[in-house]
Formats: sequence, C-alpha cells, structure tokens
Amino acid sequence: MRILSADFGTSSVKMAIADDNQNILTSTKVYYDYQVLNKMHVQLDADVVYQAFLEGCHHFGQQIKEIDTLVFCVFSPCLIAMDVDGTPLCPAILHLDRRSYAQSRYAVRRLGKEPFLRINGNLPFAGGISCTSMLWVKDNCPDIYKKTHKFGHLNTYFLKKMVDEWIIDPTNASFTGIYETLSFGGWSKELCDGLGLSMDKLPEIRPSLSLAGSLCSDVATASGLRSGIPVLVGANDTSAAAFGAGAVKNGDINNISGSSEIATITTTQPVTHEKYYIRTSVEENTWLYLAITVGGFALDWFRKQFYPDMGKAYFYEDYLQSVIEKNIVPEVRFLPHLSGDRHSLQKRRGAFYNLTLDTTREEMLVALLIGSFDPILNMLRLVEKHQPLNSDITWTGGLISDSYQQFKNKVFKGYTFHTRQECSTMGNLKIAGHVLKV
Repeated sequence: MRILSADFGTSSVKMAIADDNQNILTSTKVYYDYQVLNKMHVQLDADVVYQAFLEGCHHFGQQIKEIDTLVFCVFSPCLIAMDVDGTPLCPAILHLDRRSYAQSRYAVRRLGKEPFLRINGNLPFAGGISCTSMLWVKDNCPDIYKKTHKFGHLNTYFLKKMVDEWIIDPTNASFTGIYETLSFGGWSKELCDGLGLSMDKLPEIRPSLSLAGSLCSDVATASGLRSGIPVLVGANDTSAAAFGAGAVKNGDINNISGSSEIATITTTQPVTHEKYYIRTSVEENTWLYLAITVGGFALDWFRKQFYPDMGKAYFYEDYLQSVIEKNIVPEVRFLPHLSGDRHSLQKRRGAFYNLTLDTTREEMLVALLIGSFDPILNMLRLVEKHQPLNSDITWTGGLISDSYQQFKNKVFKGYTFHTRQECSTMGNLKIAGHVLKV
C-alpha cells in the first residue's frame, strides 16, 4: 500500500509518499505566500494552496499513480467562506489575522466568558478562534455572508473539493469557538444563537480517525491520483504532530518550533483557563492544551530588519547557532506580539524594552528567542497546578539544531527536549494506519 501525506502549513505544504509500515519513501515541499494588508488583515488564496498541492503531486511523477489513499492535516484557524459549489467567496482569514477585535469584544459582551469556556473551552480571541472572523464577514461583507453556503477551515475546503462532502473534524471545529469541545459534541446552539450565526452555514463534524469519501474524478485528473481512492478526514497539524510524536498520554508535551512556536499538553481531564487554548486530540476523550506565538516568523522579521545584508542561509545555518552558543544572558526583554496576542482579547503589540546604549543586536536576538517562549512557559506553570507533566518534551519543527536544543533545555528549567522528525507527517500516517487497519 502507498499512502500520500500532505501537511498544509501557513506558507508551504510538505508532501510525502509512505508505505503501510509508515516508512517515508520520497517527499517534496511547495511554498506559497500569504498576504498582510493594513497590518491587521492576514489572508491567503485557498486556490493557491490547492495549486501547490497539485504541483507537489506532479513532482512525484509516475509514483503518484501508485497512491492507494490520501490523508492530510492543516494549519488552523483558516476560515473560508464558500458558495454552494465550494468556491471561496473571499480570501481565507488566517490565524495571524487580527481584523476582528471588535467582533471579539462584542462576543464577550453578548454572552460573557463563561459559556465560551464551559462549552468550547476557549475565549473568542480575534483570529485565533474563527467565529470572530465569521462575525467580521457578517458585519463588513453582508453580501458575502448571505452568499455563504458553508463556513469551514482549510480541511473543509479540500474535502469538499476532493470528495464533494462538507466536513470538518473536531480538532478544527474546536478552534471555531462554537463547537462543544469539552464533550466532543456538535455545534453549540447556545453559542451560535447567542452570536447570531446560522448553524445551517456550518459543515458536518466527523471524527479525525474516519473516512471522508472517495477521490473525485476531476481532482484525480488534475493531480494524477487514481479516481476513487479513499480520502481520510484527518486533523489539524498540531494535533497530528502530537499524535505522530507519540505525545498521547496524560501530561505528555509536544513542542513545534517552526513559523510559530507551539506547545501542546495532552490531558484526559481538561481544565479551562483564559491563558491557553483547549482543542480535541485526534483520539476521542483526549484533549490538548495549547499555547502559540510567533517563532520563525519573528526570527525572519528580525533578520530582515537588523541583518539586511546577511544571507538567509548563513543567518540560520551559521550565525544564529553561533549567537546561541555564546550563552548571552540579555537584560533586554521582548514581548512576542508582532502579530498581536492570540491569548488576549485586547490589542497587543510586540516590543523590546530595557534597552540601553550598550544593547547589542545579539542581545536583542536572544531576547526575542526567549520572549517567544513566554506563552508556553505560562501554560506549563498553569497546567502543572492541576496535572502532573512529563519532564521529557518531544520537539519537532524546522528550527531544530543541537545548539538550539541546548538553549531550550536551559530556558525550560526542569524539562528536557528530545527531537522527533516529521511529526505531522507521522501523525498523518498513524491516522491512516488506524482508519485503514494497516
């Protein structure tokens, strides 16, 4: 059996062909660009992502015809308003987007915090929870809202295109703000009615570990895949990564260092809090605490602003490692809110403070790295009050290196990081193994 895995990230899709023993045989990566408009609007053309998927399929040549099943995971939230045929009516609104602060404040004024935490497990953070983006579309683009047949995340868009079904899985539904996350239930009538959002505009919720349908002939023709092969529902990328890393027991921690700095803690008895997210795990009756902030995005911003004459490859492969190895302890502090704060209902901006005339850009760089860990450290401190945590953290992502691992071991006192490669891809392959019983 041959399995095609696709991991859709914010700026690229990583694709791999594997056998039924979860051995990766070949892989490729295709990049795409998102747009930043008016500082607060961060969006992406969903069709560009689909074209990247097709390009990745074509990269595999004749091997693509050997694929027996397709499974993918997606970054989220990535809200897409679609017409009855599944065509996007406007660009997808990403997790980095902060246009909906007014709608976030409205939601809290309207319902209070309690029902959101009790039912969904999350507060309606602008961009980070996609019901605020739904409200923004309703308030600012009434014609689009009226034409919207379904709101969904990126997996909804792909599954409609691939199997002609309107589907979202619980890991993605958790980040809409209107799903019954804490009970693995359905869409919440209490929250939808309270916000004035039509439940008719929401897709069917199916388990991550389930079959979505058979691949449509038009996608097969465009991609080179065989028509009718099974397409699995799949999950959000961070949930898939935790599953792939084996961080599935109570108290297990998985950390992703890529375009964002993300950590999840697995739990079987979720306790809600305003300062972290709760989403379902891939497996039922298991949840993930989650904290997230800018990681690689912040680093690349810093590189462009403070090292404009330094090559990108040299910065990441040589210079950054040399700075980390110097064991700099900066007096400078960094607030990691360059794209706002996904853990706050208020508008927040990134900032360096405690600067002096002696401050160097190397100190600022180290401060940026440490500051990006703050939401994760805060989550660890909060969760360990009511649940024992595994001191060994599985670690994956594009920023992995020996020196950075040693750096993180020092910052996260009492914890040790152990690297795992391609966790999202491995999560996809494990999902395929569970569903197909291979």
